[in-house]
Amino acid sequence: MMRAWVWLALGLQLGCGGGVGPRDLDGDGHPAERDCDDSNPTLWRSVTGYADTDGDGHGETGQPVFCVGDTTQGWPQEAGDCAPGDATRWRSVPGLYPDADGDGATGTTPVTACVGATLAGYKEQPGPPDCDDGDAAVSALSWLWVDADGDGVGSDLAATWCPSRGRPPPSGYARIEGDCAPGDTNRWRMLFFTHRDEDGDGFVVVQDGTVCSGEHLPAGYDTVSGPADCDDHDAQRTVRVARWLDPDGDGYGDGAPVLRCEGPGESAPGETLQGGDCAPGDSTRWRPLSYASRDGDGDGYLSPATGEVCSGFWLPQGYSQAVRNDDCDDGNVALFRAWSVYADADGDGVGSGAAASVCGTAKLPTGYSLQATDCAPQDSSMWRMLGFTYRDADGDTYTVAQSGELCAGTALPAGYATQRLSGEDCDDTNATAFRNVTAYADTDGDGVGAGASTMLCTHGQVPSPWSATGTDCDAQDATRWQNLSAAHADHDGDGFTAPIPAQTFCTGKALPAPYFSKAVGNDCDDADAARYRWIYLYRDQDADGVGATPRQMTCLGPALLAGWSLYGDDTDDNDAAVQTDEAAEEELSLILDL
Repeated sequence: MMRAWVWLALGLQLGCGGGVGPRDLDGDGHPAERDCDDSNPTLWRSVTGYADTDGDGHGETGQPVFCVGDTTQGWPQEAGDCAPGDATRWRSVPGLYPDADGDGATGTTPVTACVGATLAGYKEQPGPPDCDDGDAAVSALSWLWVDADGDGVGSDLAATWCPSRGRPPPSGYARIEGDCAPGDTNRWRMLFFTHRDEDGDGFVVVQDGTVCSGEHLPAGYDTVSGPADCDDHDAQRTVRVARWLDPDGDGYGDGAPVLRCEGPGESAPGETLQGGDCAPGDSTRWRPLSYASRDGDGDGYLSPATGEVCSGFWLPQGYSQAVRNDDCDDGNVALFRAWSVYADADGDGVGSGAAASVCGTAKLPTGYSLQATDCAPQDSSMWRMLGFTYRDADGDTYTVAQSGELCAGTALPAGYATQRLSGEDCDDTNATAFRNVTAYADTDGDGVGAGASTMLCTHGQVPSPWSATGTDCDAQDATRWQNLSAAHADHDGDGFTAPIPAQTFCTGKALPAPYFSKAVGNDCDDADAARYRWIYLYRDQDADGVGATPRQMTCLGPALLAGWSLYGDDTDDNDAAVQTDEAAEEELSLILDL
């Protein structure tokens, strides 16, 4: 509203001839001569201030502000913000002591610090020295002790150390002191004991004290009572043992015992560790032993009986601790062995029927057997069931698979077996038919069949009118049965062939004329029987039998052409009297003479 009234007043002055008013380019109502920035309507008043980028009310040195408006903010008139980017800090305070972790312990040297409304991270007065100002749980230095044996317990005071979290002590040092054995990694502390085993025999005496140890007391020391030792200086002497007088020297004494502290190898003459001698005057017997069997009739065989008898190391002859039933009649010396046998009526060595108990000697009783499996009790040739897996009913030695059992003797009878004989029988009812063969119909009787194969059961051979092969290329013509390939032909019948493109013919034993599978010579003209060979010839102008170069390949028969020669070294083919070069011949003769 104020700005509208100003513009109205200016308009009236200009329109009423009141003269030219002051200039105001940005229209903010402030004349240019008093506007510090007449191009920006939000800035018009000249001031002296400083930028406050972090909004803490304190200006930043080096960032002055000269022109502001009614809405301009963040330009305090005082500079000196020591932390322009941190609104929580703006003033520098000297003589403070660092306490970054807030544990009350401080650095030892005062510093000038940039702080805010509080002195967070600093103290005005020094606190206890802080060896790690980044760890509130640690401030004071700790002592370390030399740990030469690495057992975690030191002995000699050596250095101080700041025990920050995650920081181990230096190698060779420990935080715990009091190592009672600095050179032994297995011992470091004194432990109390109440019992001692000095001789290491496992028996102890009551004794209180302390000993340098590790996690546990060393061997020979304990806080738990064990068996009492009657002599802890001698491992052979542990407990007091009873001794008996042994006048017969059998190791067993008689009478009341005497207690002595002695080792296993120690004893007084005439004494023993065992009492209870049942025969004090007999050195071969000293203890009662129980028996479960005895020999009443003296035949050397025992029968069950229980009791005790005064013995030595073992029961005397005729007694046993095992239950033995060797004598079926302990009142008869002639009978001693009990047999469980079966009647063998046919005498084949195998019995049958129910078992019978017979008291006899060491020999099997006559007419009995230890087996009861005779499948034919009245037939001595058969006594056991034998299994078979193959059958030959027609007796041709070819079998079929068939399983079963039958009563037999030493072996299965003919016609039965446990494995194939000559082979698998295709017809076990016919001795002349036993093997399957593959056959092809031979309709033209040339010995080679054709068409689909048929399986025939025979004596092993393919019968007529069949064939073992099915490759007949013409089943209706007995003169032709196989395909033969021809690569050569003799069209002129001179006995020499020329190559032809390969052809296949359905034929008999041989290819038809004029075809051959292999070359016969190399016919140079298979249309002319008079010519059949290629040969090099030389023109013989003087008819002296020797021609001259050049030579020419010619197709010939058995004879040479007139006016031609097989030889081509005539030095003058126009003179029949000259055939060789005399100078060359002489030169050759001289060379040969050398």
